[in-house]
This record gives sequence, structure tokens and C-alpha cells, in this order.
Amino acid sequence: MGAGNTVKVMCDPKGWRVEVAHAGGVRRYRYGSESQARYFAAVFELGPSVLPPKNHARRRQQPSLPLHNEVSFGEAWLHE
Repeated sequence: MGAGNTVKVMCDPKGWRVEVAHAGGVRRYRYGSESQARYFAAVFELGPSVLPPKNHARRRQQPSLPLHNEVSFGEAWLHE
């Protein structure tokens, strides 16, 4: 990278993203929080010689398990 690169931090309905425009085109990175996006935008502003690859892997959501908070009549004496 070098002079002439532009870095933008944006918020959209999907979350925070950073766009890095360089001679080879534009790379977009997504982050979970504003602080992460601003941190990496500052790193990209420093002009690293190589940009990290985009992570194309999607995160799997863990199946939600029902929580059993109800105490049965036989267990009630244990919680007193």
C-alpha cells in the first residue's frame, strides 16, 4: 500500500464495516463493534504492505437448548 489509499468506517444495518480503497480496487471488512472497526481502520491508515484476506467463512450459530428453570415439586425442598 502507500499514498493515495482511502479508508472509510461505516455503519449499516448489518453492523460495522471498513472499506479500504487502493490501487488494486476496494476491499471491505466487517466487524462486530465500532471499536474493532475503528482500530482496524487506523491500522489500514498506517499503510500495511499487504492487506489481510477476506474471511469468506460464515459462522455457525449454536443450536439453542431449552433451559429448564422450573423446579418440580419433589426438588423444591432442595432450594429452600
